[in-house]
Amino acid sequence: MLLSNFKNRKKDDIQQEERQFIVFTVGQERFGVDVNQIKQVIPVMEATHIPNSPSFVKGVINLRGDIIPIIDLADKLSLKQSQVDEEKKRIIIVELDEISNIGMLVDTVTEMIRIHADKITDAPEIARAVHTDYIQGVAKIDKQLLILLNLNKVLTTEELIELGKIEF
Repeated sequence: MLLSNFKNRKKDDIQQEERQFIVFTVGQERFGVDVNQIKQVIPVMEATHIPNSPSFVKGVINLRGDIIPIIDLADKLSLKQSQVDEEKKRIIIVELDEISNIGMLVDTVTEMIRIHADKITDAPEIARAVHTDYIQGVAKIDKQLLILLNLNKVLTTEELIELGKIEF
């Protein structure tokens, strides 16, 4: 009886050490983001351009009555743009404290995976040397590295303030 309780508890502990990530591509890079950061993933919608907005702001969309600014992650993260069929592109909706919702434009959303905590390592020193607070860590998946992002930290405080000044 006691042994079976121990086995069940150990199994629960192992499950708690796993985290779920949505995997997406931007340019030639693969990224993962914790599913708890994402409100929803939607197909690309036509955005209304906002004059005098930062270059990485592609515009705003109206999603069920909510006006949501759209950030181009390739532009924001200084990644090469890739030629991707528009039908494959997605907008990842994230809830931020300063702005209720923000959309992140990505090339493709490929899968949802579970990663065991011991497969995740801290971001390399070189990434921490420059402003990359948004890199949570790196995971090795099938002999490839997956960069794990915290989308809540992709925008700096100054950029969030600037976004807040844009009239929608």
